[in-house]
Amino acid sequence: MASAPATQPAPPPADHDNDLLQNTLVGLMRACDIVFGSTSVVLAVVGSWLVATGHVRVLTVVGLWAIPVFNTVWSALTRNRDRVRADLLRGALCLPIATFLYVAEPGGVLQQLWIPALLMAVGIALSTGIASRRTLLGCLVTFSYAGALVAASVVHDRGWEVVGIDDGVGIMLTGCVISLVGSKLGRTLDEARRQRDGAREQKDRAESVLQQLTERSRELTTAIENLHDEMEHRMRVEVELRQAQKLESVGRLAAGVAHEINTPVQFVSDSIQFVRDGVSELFVVVDKLEVVQRSVLEGSPSRAAAAMAADATDIADLPYLAENVPKALDRALEGLGRVATIVRSMKEFAHPDSRDMELADINHAIENTLTMARNEYRGVAEIETDFGDLPPVRCHVGELNQAILNIVINAAHAIADVVQDTEAKGRIRVQTLRDGDDVVITITDTGPGIADDIRGRIFDPFFTTKQVGRGTGQGLAIAHSVIVDKHHGHIGFETELGKGTTFSIRLAIDGCQSASSSDAA
Repeated sequence: MASAPATQPAPPPADHDNDLLQNTLVGLMRACDIVFGSTSVVLAVVGSWLVATGHVRVLTVVGLWAIPVFNTVWSALTRNRDRVRADLLRGALCLPIATFLYVAEPGGVLQQLWIPALLMAVGIALSTGIASRRTLLGCLVTFSYAGALVAASVVHDRGWEVVGIDDGVGIMLTGCVISLVGSKLGRTLDEARRQRDGAREQKDRAESVLQQLTERSRELTTAIENLHDEMEHRMRVEVELRQAQKLESVGRLAAGVAHEINTPVQFVSDSIQFVRDGVSELFVVVDKLEVVQRSVLEGSPSRAAAAMAADATDIADLPYLAENVPKALDRALEGLGRVATIVRSMKEFAHPDSRDMELADINHAIENTLTMARNEYRGVAEIETDFGDLPPVRCHVGELNQAILNIVINAAHAIADVVQDTEAKGRIRVQTLRDGDDVVITITDTGPGIADDIRGRIFDPFFTTKQVGRGTGQGLAIAHSVIVDKHHGHIGFETELGKGTTFSIRLAIDGCQSASSSDAA
């Protein structure tokens, strides 16, 4: 059998180069080919030596060399062919040669030479078993070779010989076993390939899933980044909206504040005007008295000068000036104090908050807010305040001022709807008290109350029942955002149709989430 045999299984796919089992089987087949081919060549060489010494015939040596030469040529010609058919045909072509060699020599070393038949039968049984995954073809080949040897022995010896039968049975058993092993190896290879393909398929699915998860993770990361950007944008918009609402409130209150400032400024101006006129008259009296003083000092008293001084004193009405000038100055001071209070309240109300919460006097902050809103409620309601003894509260006082201002203005507008076209006035009552670790602010109005069908929407952005141009629907929404979202507090209301509404605000003194707001959540 040649060293470049045709006993390899069907050519594997290119990706089998890395298949350990496939490489092992290919290596096994090559090793068998080398053994079988080397044995055939050794027999041919031995036969050549024996023919040289005159122990065997030349025809026998030709037969011995025919097997390795034929196998080598046949392997080259059928390398890309169907290996099962090629090996079966090779076995059929080599069968006469192997049978001839078995009975070619009547004696000597090469008498009943069964090795070529065994090599051919075993090699073809192994290759067909691996390639076809069945034992039948290999067994048929070995049966053919075993039967051919037995038949040749019977014909040559003209009877049955035990040696021929033993050789045939040995070849048959050996070939069947090799065929069984080859088919088992072929099935093992198929199973290994299926498992490998299944593993590769699972790996591909896992890689696909991993890729999908990676893409999904990337999309999720992008979505989170977009959400983060959106949240930051929303926070910026919310801050800008609150500031705009505050500026809008300040702008809307500017006319009222100007009017509030104009009233004390007016009577300050009137008082100063009165004092200026009175002082002018006093200076006239002083001038006349100086003339009288100089006359007396010069030793020439003048009744005329004294009379003029007396007339000036009567004209100036000194008792009246002495009584009313101090009052005018007090009124001027009071008016200036009122202006200073309004300006200070406006300054504190409009002052921007810091990023962190700070301690603040809630009662003082509410007073400033009520001062700012005075022009809104002055014509329709009276203000009542009941400030409790509160500790400093950690909060964003500017935003809290805005929330309270929105509620007070909302209350004033509600009362205006009730008292319009009448001379009556409603009442807005603001109360503060401490409740454990919280402070509670209540703002009660005597407006019409809130209808049942809109009670669940009053804190919704842009929801309003006011006429166009009178409200934007942002006041209570911003108040809710400031109290709940910014301060982690609680805002609620109680209302009764025809009697009014009470808004209540609860904040933690230390700026943390209050227990009541946690329960409400």
